[in-house]
Amino acid sequence: MKKETLALVLNFIFFGGLFIFFKNTIGSLMPMSYVPLIALSVLFTGIVSPKFLVNEGKLFMKIPFRKKPIQF
Repeated sequence: MKKETLALVLNFIFFGGLFIFFKNTIGSLMPMSYVPLIALSVLFTGIVSPKFLVNEGKLFMKIPFRKKPIQF
């Protein structure tokens, strides 16, 4: 598998997993309608989820609230 494809798949997996986690957690703690629940979950997930990227053939993971990405 190419590094770019791996980075895309990892981004989808981490975003999806964290989205489900935030949706279930927020939905169980605060009863609200579906659209605000989804919007709030997407907002939190976008802030907290790690970003995977490829630079010069190397895979990096950018962790939120850290300046330097981690190389794999």
